[in-house]
Formats: sequence, C-alpha cells, structure tokens
Amino acid sequence: MPRYTVHVRGEWLAVPCLNCRNTIRWLGKEAVKRYMKNKPDNGGFASVEEVKFYVRRCKGLGLLDLDDTVEDALEDNEFVEVVIEGDIMSPDFIPSQPEGVHLYSKYREPEQYISLDGNSLTTEDLVNLGKGLYKIKLTPEAEAKVKQSREVIERIVKEQTVVYGITTGFGKFARTVIPNSKLRELQVNLVRSHSAGVGKPLTPERSRMLLALRVNVLAKGYSGISLETLQQVIEAFNVSCLPYIPEKGTVGASGDLAPLSHLALGLIGEGKMWSPKSGWADAKYVLEAHGLRPITLKPKEGLALINGTQMITSLGCEAVERASAIARQADIIAALTLEVLKGTTRAFDTDIHAVRPHRGQAEVAFRFRSLLDSDHHPSEIAESHRFCDRVQDAYTMRCCPQVHGVVNDTIAFVKDIMTTEINSATDNPMVFAERAETISGGNFHGEYPAKALDYLAIGVHELAAISERRIERLCNPSLSELPAFLVTEGGLNSGFMIAHCTAAAL
Repeated sequence: MPRYTVHVRGEWLAVPCLNCRNTIRWLGKEAVKRYMKNKPDNGGFASVEEVKFYVRRCKGLGLLDLDDTVEDALEDNEFVEVVIEGDIMSPDFIPSQPEGVHLYSKYREPEQYISLDGNSLTTEDLVNLGKGLYKIKLTPEAEAKVKQSREVIERIVKEQTVVYGITTGFGKFARTVIPNSKLRELQVNLVRSHSAGVGKPLTPERSRMLLALRVNVLAKGYSGISLETLQQVIEAFNVSCLPYIPEKGTVGASGDLAPLSHLALGLIGEGKMWSPKSGWADAKYVLEAHGLRPITLKPKEGLALINGTQMITSLGCEAVERASAIARQADIIAALTLEVLKGTTRAFDTDIHAVRPHRGQAEVAFRFRSLLDSDHHPSEIAESHRFCDRVQDAYTMRCCPQVHGVVNDTIAFVKDIMTTEINSATDNPMVFAERAETISGGNFHGEYPAKALDYLAIGVHELAAISERRIERLCNPSLSELPAFLVTEGGLNSGFMIAHCTAAAL
C-alpha cells in the first residue's frame, strides 16, 4: 500500500493511500484532517472543507494539480507539502528546501566512490564530496583498525573500568561514575543535551563535507566506534540524508560539540533531516524513506560522533580551495589589466625573481610571463608600445609577483595545516588498540585550523586590496589614458563609477 509523508504547518504526517486513484486534493484533505485531529483546537479550523490549500513536492518545490491522481503524480513514499492559503510564515519555520537548493531537483546519486582510511583525504576530495560527486567507503585496513579499537571499549565496559566518557559523566561530571545499565542512555543524553546550536542550517554541500570528514576521522580507529555504527553513518551519507546542523554554536576550544551533536542527533532519528528526496522532515521519516534505521548508540559512541574539529576544518577546506581558485584568477585579471594599461613585462624577468627566491613570487612571475610574453600568441597591444619611453609601472602592477606571491605561499601553508587536520584523530579520550588502553588528551582543540584560517583571511584581503587599486587605475583617466570610468559619453553614462565604490567598500 503506497504511503506519503506530508508536511503541514511544520508537522510531518504519514498518510497511507488505499486507493491509488485518489486525487492530490484527497491527499491534501486527508493530511489536513490528520493535522486537525492532533490539535486541541483543530488547528483553528471549523472543518476540513473550509481549508484552502495547494500541494507541492518537497523535491524541487513543483506544484501539483489537485485533480491529478496520486498514482500518476507521485512515487511511493514521496514527500509533499500542503501549503494553506493565508498562512503567515513563522520566523521559526523551516522551509522544506534550503535556500538555493533548487538544483537538487536534478540530483543524481554518484556512482564513483572515494575510499577513506583516515590518512589520505585531501582538501580537494572533501570539497568534491560536499558537491555530491562521490560516495564513500572504508578501506579494509580502516575497517580492521575500527574493530580493534572497539574491542578495547567492550573490554572496559565488561570489566567496569572507570574511564572518562565511557563509564563516567562529562566535563564537570567526569568524577560521576555511571552504572553499566545506563551507559547507552548516557550517550543519547549527551547528544541531546549538546544539540544547542542556533541559526540557519548549513547548506547541503557543507553538511555533506562535515559528515564525510567525521567518517574519515572515525576511520582512523582511535575513537572506539563500532564498525556497524560507522557503516550506518556511511549509508546515510551515500544517500545524502543530512541532519539539521545550525551554523552557530561552536567556539572551537572544546572542538565543535554543538554542530557535531546536531549531526549525531539526526543520525539517531531525532530532530530534522534533509535529503534531495524529502526536503526537510523529521529525521526518522527521512531515514525510513531511504530504507535506513536510526543509529542505536553503544557505550562511547555518542562521544565518538561529537568530539572533534570537523566543523571548523570542513569549512576551512572549502575556504582554502576557494582561495586557491581566487589566487589563480587574480593573476589572470592582473595580467589583463597590465595589458590594457600598456604596462611592461620587464618586472617579471626571471633574473629579478631568482635573487629573491620565494616560491610564490617565482610562480606568479612565471604565470605573468606565460600570459604576457607569449611568442605563440603575440599581443597587438604590447607591440603598439614596445618602444615607448616608460621605465616602470605602478606598484599595483609591478609588484604583483611579490604581493600575489606571498598570498600563494599563505594558501599553501594553510592547505598543509588543513590537510594534516582532516587526517587527524581529534577524539577524547583516544583509544590506542595496540596498547589496549585509553588516554585523555586535548586533540579536540580547534586552535590549529582557527589560527591558520585567520592567516588565510589576511592573505585573501591583500588580493582584494591590490585589486581595488588596479580598478582605481583603470577608472581614472589621469592614470589610464582610457575614458573616465571606462564608458563613452561620460556624464550621460556613469560607467563603473559606483562599481568602483563598491569594490572600495568591500
């Protein structure tokens, strides 16, 4: 018997359909009737018949014709939304689709896999996982390490050894010993109590990055999670079942406890969850729609899922990859600017940069020579002023290798930090299977990625600052020998006057 999950005023209702020839109008009325039944005041309605509504798919938000049959219009177990006319949206309302996620209406599950072992993930890989280009699986070596570390936890529980976070409370409650009968409840309570973030949810891309990175860290085999639970997390990732993870709530000093707790909350079937198939819905419904079961946490597993720097680090990987792209674009744009302003390429001579051999500086100078000094694609503009009497150009063009160069070196430095961090164990306590013991430490602290990303921000700012000065030079006829603000009929047209103001403001 087909069943549909229907969203009415922030609540999710399962509506079975005995007759597939029933219409979309019938489905909407049945959902409203069930909604009214759950409300003491019938939801403010006198009867179902007085409610005017329209129905749309959660996937892609396409409107449905009320006279179509459910058999013709919907797939079994599809998620739909009943929108009641005249409703004013609550500020706390979660729309069925995140902003800008209309592209997911064409989402297709990837066919290729990236194998995770906790040691070899790159920032590029992580960003591609966020884009939904790959599924993930564990290497056999990672599976073996996960099993070995879990055996240590099972022995601690069996022997009733007092170990932080496994048989004790957390933080100030570290000295409170928890009886074996309540160890599973301890982990669920931990996830619920720490799910205290606020703000809009992360985008699907960023949620996928966070989830994939947490899997990679757990795959190292130092967290004590069971292979069964880790495989359930991977299954959720591979069908893009993404928990509601608020943007705000982490300070980094204790890792990213709040966002990672929200991640775990969805995986245990509580809170909200999103998938391309369902949009936002109760996590238990989304998991069920994809044939998955909520995770049942075993001792230590709640702590294993929420302890680490994966929020800071996943967003940092996105930032460093974007910075790399921006730096390459900045070189090309600066070269075009120099060409238009009839600048000289002498400042990019190999010998100049050989005597100050910073790697980034040499790379940028090489790019400028490749773009501007090509024998295969000679520039008519360059030929037009080859024998002019200009000795040198302004700093904003002449010093591009030095300014852009240090930004390239900054990006390389930060990328190295982030690559180490995404392949690091950040749990506490750490489980060392080869020593058959757990050790408490501070690998959850976010100082490394945080400070590196501050440095990255300074570098990207320098690219922006010198770019704005080149825009000024292009727009200023006293400096460029071009029409003011790059427009004909100046005065009648303002050209790039305010575009330059915006660049300066940014």
